[in-house]
Amino acid sequence: MGFLIGFSPWIVYWILVGNMPFRGAVLIALGLSALAVVINRVLRRPWHSLEVGAVAVFVVLSALSFSVSDAFLERWLQPLGNAGIFLVALAGLLVGRPFVREYATASVDSATAATDGFRVITTAMTWMWTAVFGLMTVVSLIPPIVQGDATIRDGGSTLSIICYWVLPFTLMGIAGTASGVFPAWFDKKSAQMARRDASLAPGSPVPQPPAQAASIDPRLGVDVPEDSRHDEPLTITLESTGETVDLTTTTTDLYGGLWRWNTHVSGSAEITNVPIWAMEFDGPADHADLFIPPIEPWLLRVEARAGDHRTAVTCRRHPVAAGVEITDVVVDGRPGLLASPASATGPAVVCFGGSEGGVDSQRAMIGALASRGHTALAYGWLDDDPEAAPVSEIPLERFASAISWLSARSGSSVAAVGLSRGAEGLTATLSRRPDLDVSQVILLSPSSVVWQAIGPDGEIPGTSSWTLDARPCPFAAVPTGALMPQLVGNAWRLSRDVGAQRPTVLRLHPAYDEGLRRGIDPEAQPASERIVGPMLCISGSDDALWPSEHMADALLGRRNNPSDKHIRYEGAGHFLRPGLFPTTVQLAGGIDLGGRAAEHASACLALTDDIVTFIAG
Repeated sequence: MGFLIGFSPWIVYWILVGNMPFRGAVLIALGLSALAVVINRVLRRPWHSLEVGAVAVFVVLSALSFSVSDAFLERWLQPLGNAGIFLVALAGLLVGRPFVREYATASVDSATAATDGFRVITTAMTWMWTAVFGLMTVVSLIPPIVQGDATIRDGGSTLSIICYWVLPFTLMGIAGTASGVFPAWFDKKSAQMARRDASLAPGSPVPQPPAQAASIDPRLGVDVPEDSRHDEPLTITLESTGETVDLTTTTTDLYGGLWRWNTHVSGSAEITNVPIWAMEFDGPADHADLFIPPIEPWLLRVEARAGDHRTAVTCRRHPVAAGVEITDVVVDGRPGLLASPASATGPAVVCFGGSEGGVDSQRAMIGALASRGHTALAYGWLDDDPEAAPVSEIPLERFASAISWLSARSGSSVAAVGLSRGAEGLTATLSRRPDLDVSQVILLSPSSVVWQAIGPDGEIPGTSSWTLDARPCPFAAVPTGALMPQLVGNAWRLSRDVGAQRPTVLRLHPAYDEGLRRGIDPEAQPASERIVGPMLCISGSDDALWPSEHMADALLGRRNNPSDKHIRYEGAGHFLRPGLFPTTVQLAGGIDLGGRAAEHASACLALTDDIVTFIAG
């Protein structure tokens, strides 16, 4: 309704200017525009640039109508009016008051109105209207310039009719239709995508199928280690008489999804690593999600066929070495997993996962570290309320509690590992609590910034991801408006994606990258120079979630510590975890994590050695 009030003086003006004396049309429009401003003030509504601008334009046109001849007005009043609304819309944009946003704010809640996405959409729509007003101005200038004596009341001239009336108001009709249709269409498509994402969620973990019995053909040899660890390469040795061998590996993930890899080998061969990282999800592509291994044991079936000969064996992949125990613990009332080696040979390590949630995501990390002699704690710093925003106003005291708990238990300083948002929280904590007994800091896909809280629907206005002493930490905004081209494109392609069973993917990297480019308040940058002990940052060059490589450089650049190190994995993505897993799918809930399959697998396989070597000094 407010939008109509703002446009009503112009609509009346355009109707009357061709059907009554010019001075009367302009004065009526001026009266209506002034009345709109008065009504809004009486009702205590905020003033709008379109309404105030209309008063100014019609004051000028009224003065002009009494100063020049009717012949001049017949030729130029229409383009002058169009130029007036164009300048009003443009001025609103330049002073940060796009008129579409001013009216749209009244139709949404305050949280939505404060989001960057709302800002971008309403600004874009205002630019659309401004462009239409500009085109209306240019088109209506054509008759008096081309014909000289053309007027808005020249009903016998095709050029006058088309350029004064048909084209300008057709353009307005198109813009009005877009303004009315786009928000509802986008909301509908967004809701459909949310429902689709929910329906494609992996669900609950399922038991692994029982191990299949081996099938051995003595004329076709398949040699695979019966037992190995996640963080060890796997080699398959084939012995064949020269026939082409069809080699297939299959496995199931934590949720029962089937993964498969197949190749053809000529004669005898030794194949290293490939059977695992190259495995692909054996189902609809839109159901494929990041591979999560079963807890233990993870069964891998290897089958070789050559003509009528067939050999198939099952091998087991374990998260830990023999003698390592993983037990549930409670740390200051929060859940944890403690991996204890048979004989500890290095400092204890506390591990903080990212916003993927819980402690289970860190099983691979603590298992790999414990297999190398380090007692390792995975700590659940996230809230487990499914309705809560994942990372919003999380107390940094949780990180401090986990560090202190493990340090007290081990009787010495500990190393600390953080991944993604967990690395952000760890850095924010240690920069504010340099007294914590931490010997080394390892940050995987780190952040150099304390970011704004993010919820299911985007950024949460005015809310930090972290608090300390119950006070929010200063934060940098996440300009999710940078994602709007992707979101609109995804909405446009949704029906085709559903029909083709393709995933609809979102890359968050542009939003965080834009946040860094806009400039960060120094208060939102953790003082990494205050963190005691050497720091290792590990990043992937193909991180699609945020610019971790750049932020790792920023963290280390503040410190200038010769003991620090930055390991860059070329082609790796965001989610770095120790072990060799299928890496052909680097999506989590429709979010692109980045990483080229072979390079990402190579990085994850090297990760344990790189971390352990750094801890050892």
